[in-house]
Amino acid sequence: MAAPINRFKNEEIPSGTLFAFIAVLINRARAAVSTRLKSRPATPQSKPPVTTGSSELFKRAVKLHQQGNLVSAEALYQSLLLTEPGNLQATYLLGLVGSETQRPEMARANIEKYLKTYPEDAQAISILALAYFDLKYFTKARTLMEKSIAMRGGGPHQYYNLGKTYFALQSYAEAVTAYGNAIRLQPGYVDALIGKAVSHKELKEFEIAACTLEQAIVLEPRRAESHFLYGNVMRDMSNNEGAIDAYKTALIINPEHIEALINCATSLKDIDHLEESLLYYNKALALNPNHPEANYNKALTLLLDSQLSLGWKLYEWRLYPSELLIKHVRPQIIQKAPDWDGITFDGHLLVMAEQGLGDQIFFSNMLNDLQSDVKLITVCVDQRLIPLLKRSFPEIHFLSGIEVKKANNFDAQIYIGSLGRFYRSDDASLVKIHPSYLLADSDKTAQLRKRVKQKGRLLCGISWRSKNADHGERKSLSLETLSQALCLPDIDFVDLQYGDTQAERQDFEERTGKQIKKLDDIDNFNDIDDLAALINACDIVVTVSNTTAHLAAALGKPTIVLLPQASVVFWYWHRKGDHSPWYPSVRLLRKEEIGDWPSVIDAVTLTLAGVA
Repeated sequence: MAAPINRFKNEEIPSGTLFAFIAVLINRARAAVSTRLKSRPATPQSKPPVTTGSSELFKRAVKLHQQGNLVSAEALYQSLLLTEPGNLQATYLLGLVGSETQRPEMARANIEKYLKTYPEDAQAISILALAYFDLKYFTKARTLMEKSIAMRGGGPHQYYNLGKTYFALQSYAEAVTAYGNAIRLQPGYVDALIGKAVSHKELKEFEIAACTLEQAIVLEPRRAESHFLYGNVMRDMSNNEGAIDAYKTALIINPEHIEALINCATSLKDIDHLEESLLYYNKALALNPNHPEANYNKALTLLLDSQLSLGWKLYEWRLYPSELLIKHVRPQIIQKAPDWDGITFDGHLLVMAEQGLGDQIFFSNMLNDLQSDVKLITVCVDQRLIPLLKRSFPEIHFLSGIEVKKANNFDAQIYIGSLGRFYRSDDASLVKIHPSYLLADSDKTAQLRKRVKQKGRLLCGISWRSKNADHGERKSLSLETLSQALCLPDIDFVDLQYGDTQAERQDFEERTGKQIKKLDDIDNFNDIDDLAALINACDIVVTVSNTTAHLAAALGKPTIVLLPQASVVFWYWHRKGDHSPWYPSVRLLRKEEIGDWPSVIDAVTLTLAGVA
């Protein structure tokens, strides 16, 4: 989550006054001292002496600056510097205008010129830090802010600025400390409370983040952003109802808060209120019809609800050049030919893979359909899938991303997820999916089955963890949680889990006496073709929602997929029911609410006992 969007606070802006140093310069020019500023005298020799020859022009520029007429003030500063290029007062203030008008390069150039003569001016260093922040040179900005604070001690706004810089550098613990210093110096500093809360959120300290935002809301209850951020923390805590309440409160205050509309819609989708969810997405799109996240998330909701035609159409927004979508969808952005429009043609079509390994397996169910319209096809996929896909689709050419970058003989291209709008646009088209569209190596399968299959005993492959960066923890289980099912008699279990599982398997065996077999010569992460053969050697597979689930299902292997609560279920598992229209061999066992894994494990145990 990004830090709250607002300009930096500047310590030199007392209420109702422009920057204190402007007043100091005016006072020097008039030989008078403002009573309001006597408690903050300028550091000796921290500012250049007034140039008397241009005092009237300078005073007029400063007065305009004080009145907020920055355009006219800037023009006068520029005019003054044409005749007096060495006037550091005007240079300094011109840099300030650049900062105030969010032209950081202008601010940087002028303040750095000033600092060559007055390098110990802590105030100027602070202004320069803000310019570097706006230029996204966050390390340089942090260094300057720390230097300014070290020189004269930090005020609340300086520490706030420092906190924002630490946040931008993803140094969240340091950001918490900086924001905390700002709050210590100025209790009730709402912006700092918000910054501290979002830093705690990034550290996954959700309870502290929620409490901190509650303080901010009490102090300023009509700030929509605080309620919006509180809703985000509630989502992190799997409290969708609390999140919805917070988003709706934000929207009462600001009905055009588009991110609150989108997140409220997503939370409603996660508790299966799809009709109301779509209503909120539509409200967001009424404000901005081309909002990529709103369109994309609406697409996922429509697909979840089996509204395939419009869902696939809006799904194209995942390819919009948005930082957020690129982060989550992760398409390989390679443009080698014009986009294909789905019309039959005789040229060479490049199909680009996208998203994760499981998604590429899922989308490959449409390659058979594609071959009916296009004869010459090259598909760019994850290198690990190539042996398996070559066997499964012998008429199609498969390349890795590196190989595709070197090739230039394509007439058109399409991303693999975009095939859905041509080949899976209604329920009838789902019948075309072959129940086992991937083919494992039959010889390897036979060899592995001979090694692990015991006569008269059921052989069950098992995978219990997901590595998904956003939802993996909530989709995953432990062997201990599964122990009721794993300790059934007459069933042998083989490890299909990618990653190092030795310690967990050994601990489980010591506690229960039940062994989970592991074939050390099969790399479940890197050698997908061997993993497919091992899956094919099993009688049945039990897995959480991960790559193994897609692989087993695409092989047509009887598979039990253990799903978390609705908020973490991907659209292709759909809303309800225990069968998948995409994978005929799959049975879905759903966790209805937080902490409800025991009922799912009971169902797994009964199912396996019945099969055995």
